[in-house]
Amino acid sequence: MRLFADWHVHTRYSDGRGTPEEMVAAAARRGLREVAITDHGPRGMFIGVRDAGVYRELKAQAARLSRRYAVRVLVGAEANVISLRGELDVPAELIPELDVLAAGLHPQVWCRPWWRTLTWILPNRLGKTWGWLRERMRQVNTMALVAAVQNNPLTFITHPDLVMAVDLDRVARACAATGCAMEINTGHHYDRDAVVQAALRRGAPLVVNSDAHLPASVGALDVGARLLDKYRVPPEQVLNAIRPG
Repeated sequence: MRLFADWHVHTRYSDGRGTPEEMVAAAARRGLREVAITDHGPRGMFIGVRDAGVYRELKAQAARLSRRYAVRVLVGAEANVISLRGELDVPAELIPELDVLAAGLHPQVWCRPWWRTLTWILPNRLGKTWGWLRERMRQVNTMALVAAVQNNPLTFITHPDLVMAVDLDRVARACAATGCAMEINTGHHYDRDAVVQAALRRGAPLVVNSDAHLPASVGALDVGARLLDKYRVPPEQVLNAIRPG
C-alpha cells in the first residue's frame, strides 16, 4: 500500500531532535505530500511543549515552510490523556486551530487531579513486575483511552497498547463509532499486528505514522505499509493511504 502523509513527528519544541524546517525538509525528500508536526502536550514530564501557545508559534512557521517546500505542512498535537475521564492536556479553545489532534497514553504525565499520577500512572510501571496489577491497569487504561476517543474530536490515537496496555477490541469499537483512527506506529517495536487485527474486526480506521524524533526517520512508513498489505487492509480504511485510480 502506498502512503502519502506522515502525521506524527516531533521537533525540538518537545522531545524531538530536529527543527520544524529540518523535519519538513526530510518529508519533502521522502516525497510525502503532507507532514504534520505533532509535538507532545504540555503535561508530559520532560517531553512536553513549554505551554500550549507553542502550537500557535508552529502554525506560523508551518505557513512559511509550506511555501518553501513541496509538501503541505500541518500542525497538530500529540496530546496526553491526563484523566480517567479522557481529558487532554491541550486547551479546548486551541483544538479548532489544529490540523490534527492525536492523543495517547504515556507513562510520564502529570494527571488531573495530580494524585492520579501516583494511583494510575505509577502502577503501570509496577505492573511489569506484578501480573495481577498489569491486568487491573489494563482495564483502567482502556477506560481512560475510550473516554478520550468518545469525548474529544480526535484524528487518531497514538501507538495503542504500547507501554500502557489496553483492551484493543474495546478501543477499536470506540474508534469505529467515532471515526477516530488507530495508529500503526513504525517508530516503536510492539505488537502492531494486534492493532491491525482489532481494527479489522471492529471496522475502525487506521493510520500509519513514523513518530519521528529525528529528520532521518520522517516518512519511514514501509513497515506499516507492508503490515497493511499482509492483512489486505482496504485503502479506504487507512486515512493516509493513496486510493487506487
